Amino acid sequence: MNQKRTRVPLPHPPPYRQSRASFWLTLLVGLLITFAIGASIYMIIDSLISGSITTTNRGPRTTYTLAQQPRRYWFEVAGQSLVPLLLLGVSLYGFRIYRKVRGPVKKHKHRRAD
Repeated sequence: MNQKRTRVPLPHPPPYRQSRASFWLTLLVGLLITFAIGASIYMIIDSLISGSITTTNRGPRTTYTLAQQPRRYWFEVAGQSLVPLLLLGVSLYGFRIYRKVRGPVKKHKHRRAD
């Protein structure tokens, strides 16, 4: 006898369904992270074009120029480049978790025309 006919169906909980509030909150956080990445990249490119960069630490800000302090200038460029990379990693990891929680997407089966 076929196993599908003899097996007792088990009670399964209903599949997870995302609420509207969590969807819009997820979208908002994604847009904010995207904006932060874009703003950081814009600041780095502007600093590379102008040849001077300002530190982003708390307290007194210091400006380094490529002509006068090239070592500190490139160190600050490299340090500020880590922020967009970190945010990009966080966003990719969050997107991966979001896709896993959401579950598989149902695909419609197309019948062949005979």
